[in-house]
Amino acid sequence: MGRKQRQKALLAPVQAAGIVGAGGAGFPTHVKLASKADAIIANGAECEPLLEVDGQLLTYHLEDVLTGLEAAQEAVGAECAYLAVKAKHKPLVEKLRQVAAIRSWPKIISLPDVYPIGDEQILVHEVLGRIVPPGGLPLQVGAVVINIETLYNIARALAGEPVTATYLTVHGAVAEPFTTLAPIGTAVGDILALARPLPAPDDFAVIEGGPMMGHLIHDLRQPVTKTTKGLVVLPKDHIIVTGLQSQGANLRRAYSVCSQCTKCTDLCPRHMLGHPLWPHRIMRGMAQGRPQGEIALSAFLCSECGICDNYACFMGLSPRQVNRRVKAWLLAEGLGKPSFTGLDQARDSWPRGRVPTSRLVYRLDLARWVKPAPLRDSLPAPTSVEIPLKQHVGVTAQPIVRVGDPVSLGSMVAQVPDGLLGAAVHSSIEGIVSSVSDRIITIRRGGEGG
Repeated sequence: MGRKQRQKALLAPVQAAGIVGAGGAGFPTHVKLASKADAIIANGAECEPLLEVDGQLLTYHLEDVLTGLEAAQEAVGAECAYLAVKAKHKPLVEKLRQVAAIRSWPKIISLPDVYPIGDEQILVHEVLGRIVPPGGLPLQVGAVVINIETLYNIARALAGEPVTATYLTVHGAVAEPFTTLAPIGTAVGDILALARPLPAPDDFAVIEGGPMMGHLIHDLRQPVTKTTKGLVVLPKDHIIVTGLQSQGANLRRAYSVCSQCTKCTDLCPRHMLGHPLWPHRIMRGMAQGRPQGEIALSAFLCSECGICDNYACFMGLSPRQVNRRVKAWLLAEGLGKPSFTGLDQARDSWPRGRVPTSRLVYRLDLARWVKPAPLRDSLPAPTSVEIPLKQHVGVTAQPIVRVGDPVSLGSMVAQVPDGLLGAAVHSSIEGIVSSVSDRIITIRRGGEGG
């Protein structure tokens, strides 16, 4: 059997399982693995403070992760496989090195504890020394980057199990932080209750994702999805929460009070990699009405990591939000992401300009909550789940069930038409379909309720 045939045989169960990138926007994994690369990197960096999914999976489900990595390596035809984790996790790194020595595979890479080391463009540079072109993808320099949970899901798919649950960490202002496997479609509030938030119910906010790049959850009935990696509880008056709540005001201030100190540019990870992104120039353009030309277009290069507003700007402004606004304007005018030319090596400010995660934690006033979030048993099936039909990049999955249909755990309930980008969706509990819309399928366990 040739490589193309072996690749197709590996991709079929991955596609059927509905696997998407668990650590990012949810790009369909079968599409990524249909490529050709000479190197594959298992991304165990987990750079967001307080999140622990990668570490817990590598500690307790390493064999599944390595099975997934081996399959992914074969699919893309990579000669070399790398598993990258932070050096600060000394017992885990030692365990990985021992396993890798016995197998003579994969290469274990110890990463510095800096933010955002898990950004795939930064990771490619750290592991391979290659610069991904501005606005480009790792594949353009012969690399594929795969999240640890995604690799775990690949292994489970090869065993016939679709994606019906997601690993996530509950952390922050809670009595019992933990990491667990939650059925997709479970309400956020039901999961939070197990961690026992410390503030009173009316005095805390919840961020989905990490403290740097996450977003506020406004309704605790919101369901978790394939890409939910963290639920961070913080007091409503915490600096991160107030910053997310005052985005409009921050934009107005950005128009008028930026001092052009250049700190946002000096500490911008993409700028340090040699990309033509100059956040302070975009801010200057806003003060003059609106950025123009190449300066405006460079907003597309912003990864929205949050270093500029959460760490660099001493005036509390948000170049990230300005970049987001400029991108929205350009897209509304029909201007897609253009091609850019960057440097062929990182700027001199790399690596000394990188931000230590420990310093970031103190700047964000998170140090008081830094403690382990151990892996606990998988959450039991809830009474009902609301399963979104779009948990991925691409088109919304189309329902293939109707109200009243019985479904089993793992039954496919929605699929993407042939030839379109997307991912199948499966039931996370056994029960009866109680409602179907163009956005969500609701399933009640055992047909309970109406």
